[in-house]
Amino acid sequence: MALTRKMLKAMGIEDEKIEQIIEEHVESIDGLKAERDRYKSGAEEAEGLRKQLEEAKAAGEGAGEYEEKYKAKCKELDDYKAEVAGEKAAAEKRSLYRELLKSAGVDPKRIDTVLKVSDLEGVTVKDGAIEDADKLTEGIKADWADFIATTTVKGADVAHAPKGEGGKDINEMSTAEYMKYKAEQRG
Repeated sequence: MALTRKMLKAMGIEDEKIEQIIEEHVESIDGLKAERDRYKSGAEEAEGLRKQLEEAKAAGEGAGEYEEKYKAKCKELDDYKAEVAGEKAAAEKRSLYRELLKSAGVDPKRIDTVLKVSDLEGVTVKDGAIEDADKLTEGIKADWADFIATTTVKGADVAHAPKGEGGKDINEMSTAEYMKYKAEQRG
């Protein structure tokens, strides 16, 4: 799924923050493309070295030198593949942990702050979900209680209830007096 301004706008992110996110995203993508191109040329070079190695083996000369170069390029390519897979897994883990923070009630304005200082090494992802999410949620609620917004509902202040018939407090009226009072208020 592509990162778009429309998607970020739908998430309720401010326009200036959207521009910052898009700029950072473009910068990251450009860096990844440059790295990909570098490794692609390395892979092509490794293929060329492999062909030279085969030719040298057929001719019986300098095979050891080409074989070493070929193996080095293959190792470099394998390391790059492992690095890309690790980055993808880390991004997925970070995204799932962000959702876990939201579901735990952490203030949306504080989620990035919590993510910056959270150690995600102990978090394991299996089948696209965080393992032991319930335990992690309890830990989040305990560790980040100051960042979890609480709301309370307060009823009407009955100490200053309106006065009814003859200056009586509504709480002191009989049912008949109250019904008469309500009818007068409507009419």
